[in-house]
Amino acid sequence: MTGNSRSQRGYTLIETVIVIAILGILASIAIPKFIDLSEDAHSATAKATHGGFSSAVNIIHAEWLARGSSSVNVNAGGWPIGSGGAFMSHPACATVWYDILTSPPPADAGYSPGTDGWAALGLGNFCFYIYEPDTSPIRMIRYNVVSGLVEYFLL
Repeated sequence: MTGNSRSQRGYTLIETVIVIAILGILASIAIPKFIDLSEDAHSATAKATHGGFSSAVNIIHAEWLARGSSSVNVNAGGWPIGSGGAFMSHPACATVWYDILTSPPPADAGYSPGTDGWAALGLGNFCFYIYEPDTSPIRMIRYNVVSGLVEYFLL
């Protein structure tokens, strides 16, 4: 068998360059999407925690309405207050967090930005829970111990 056979054919240089160019274009579109996923994850974590906290507050209140007592410390209206009273302190808000949530994410009494978990802050009739891994936007849950209202904010 003498002669040139063209049964084995490879890719030409131009075909290889075109494939690399297409892969580069696809990567430039996909990479920003993956970078943005951490922001989506923080947002989903904060919103899910808000939902769980709000549900837990309402379950404790429903228990108080049904039984006239509760498994956690509540005020005269049946809303969880932890170790707090008329005015909520940072430790009282942290106690509410741990009393009503099952396997809660960590919540420290006080604020220390950049740490993992939540900051529990008390002020008057309110508990504020700030999602600490964030710097911007700030994600916060506000709990009114008088009305039982639980709200989620982006600041």
